[in-house]
Amino acid sequence: MEAVEHQARIEALTEDILTDRQLFSDYNRKFHENTLAQSKLREQMQKIHPSSQRYTVAVNMGDLFIQIPIPKAQSMVNSAQKELESGIQEVQNRLEKKVDILEQLKKNKA
Repeated sequence: MEAVEHQARIEALTEDILTDRQLFSDYNRKFHENTLAQSKLREQMQKIHPSSQRYTVAVNMGDLFIQIPIPKAQSMVNSAQKELESGIQEVQNRLEKKVDILEQLKKNKA
């Protein structure tokens, strides 16, 4: 019975690790998309005079697009980047701990 419980703990932890790895991958993908968006916004700012009507960009907010000034869009993307960076760091820390625990569990079985 003890071996079955031990194996169940290993499987549950492995599942948690896989979930966190997927979350890490999702955060990382979004981070790179935002980096590209930041680059495009910088390019737009350099091309457009502030008094121009084209000083705004269309931003996707869920199911709708809204026109907002480029500096506001940059601010929103920068804020999202900071949240993603902290999320990525948090997931990395959790993964390290879980992998260490998993290695210990596997050693204890042997």
